[in-house]
Amino acid sequence: MEKLIGDAPLPAMNNAYPKAQDSFSRRDFVKVASLAGAAVTSGLGLGAAGARAAPAGAQAGPAGILTPARPLIGFQAEVPYVMEFGVERFLDDVQSRASVNALFLHGDLYNASWNGLDKASHPTGKFAAANPQYYRDVAMSPQGLGPGDFDFPKAMHAITAAGRRRGMKIFSWVIEDNRAQLPIEGMDRLYEVDLHGRRTDGHPGGPCLNNPYFRNLLAGEIEDHVRSYDVDGLQRGSERQGPLSNALGAWHHGSTSDPGRVSCFCDYCIAKAKKQGIDTERVRQGFLALEPYVRNGRAGRRPADGYYVEFWRILLRHPELLAWQTFWSDSMRETQREIYAKVKSIKPDIPVGFHIWQNASFNPIYRAEQDYKGYLDYSDFLKPVVYDNPAAERMASYIYSVTQNIYGDLGRQQALDFEYSLMGFAEKPYDEIIGGSESAYEAQLRRLPVNDTPTPERRFARFSSDYVLRETRRAVEVAAGSRTQIWPGLGVDVIEKNSTPESVAGAVGAIFKGGGTGMIICTSHAAMRPENLSAVGTALRELKLA
Repeated sequence: MEKLIGDAPLPAMNNAYPKAQDSFSRRDFVKVASLAGAAVTSGLGLGAAGARAAPAGAQAGPAGILTPARPLIGFQAEVPYVMEFGVERFLDDVQSRASVNALFLHGDLYNASWNGLDKASHPTGKFAAANPQYYRDVAMSPQGLGPGDFDFPKAMHAITAAGRRRGMKIFSWVIEDNRAQLPIEGMDRLYEVDLHGRRTDGHPGGPCLNNPYFRNLLAGEIEDHVRSYDVDGLQRGSERQGPLSNALGAWHHGSTSDPGRVSCFCDYCIAKAKKQGIDTERVRQGFLALEPYVRNGRAGRRPADGYYVEFWRILLRHPELLAWQTFWSDSMRETQREIYAKVKSIKPDIPVGFHIWQNASFNPIYRAEQDYKGYLDYSDFLKPVVYDNPAAERMASYIYSVTQNIYGDLGRQQALDFEYSLMGFAEKPYDEIIGGSESAYEAQLRRLPVNDTPTPERRFARFSSDYVLRETRRAVEVAAGSRTQIWPGLGVDVIEKNSTPESVAGAVGAIFKGGGTGMIICTSHAAMRPENLSAVGTALRELKLA
């Protein structure tokens, strides 16, 4: 794995960084300091940042986190990576540079079943986990760890013990995202079935939310995390969306998706839908009508009455498309409620929260699905992803995808202006975002596998800190008066290496100006340049939050 800083010494923490230029001035920091202090002390804070323990006499908040004092400054990390980098070295780095006081540790507890296999001779592995007793009726045969398997418990205990000595909180971080299906014998039985009866094996398909084997797997994994490890909370994420959006390729880097792979049409979903009065055959007919519409748009074959009119014509003739979108989204909310209930049944006092995929900043349909109000009943915190540094390119790739169907009557810049109006942003134009030839960029997108990331052949623009402010404030306003805290995800060198100390500082200030009571630094420590990670701590000290 790539090392962040090698053996270079950590920077002196009293060195000030230059004044932020990215929509956030020195004057803004002075204003935000007082606002942030008020927001944090009225919400769920942690103990003091850095290596200091929580202050004497601090009281437990409604979700078991200490309050008042300092905001939660979290850091997401992969468990194997932390062990390889060196636990103490990793903690020294993130704490000294960024005043981190909480770790969000990601690791699938059953990865060991395939991680060490010689895939040439063993293309699939067995389901191996340290605690197989939690995985009952999951369509696989759970077994204990074998020789050479990654010792997840040993790693978790080592990281947790080291973090505790530094006054850190430890969260489990469980995500279901765009990673390919794990090559575990029997796991394919958990996955969705597409429009033409094929099992999905990766994004935008995934494990079926109504498959009882997947529900059992999810329940077992949550129980394993909470019972087996001394965690202070759990964060769950799912970077997936409903089938109508998937058919349109309506997410960043979705322009090469196959509308015929839309899902789920397994027996479990069909049976459940019929009980709700949904005509699943009419649903199929709707997606069969939508499939050539999407394919023709990508081939440049414009409908006689235009893309937007034709899309509405399909919807009017097949309103079941919207019913199926809602059916899928409701099923996702069911699993989220079950996760919350499962954790609380084991450890009632630890917080449970949810990661919100950044597609909520691009796709209005997905934003409507991810109504924050719905989360307030079963979320102690939310982590809306507000990564400024990849957001512009992600928005551009989303625009490229949807201007081949639903917005195909508009030019790229027209569609982007429309999008900014819908989502409430005021950001850079299309040509400035992509930083070069439009035809070359779009040719690159056409060569990418579904949901892959572009090879940075140019330097893409960032969104401003105003984007971070608006998305944070939107979440905070919805959650006002509830117990749900807003800890936005701060992106540092995510995908595009275009973060700067000034842009990072501006985003930190925007989160707290927007009313966030914490933040979670994302996504890959290996990719973060040290000066950008250090800018987090500098900004927090400027704001008197560390």
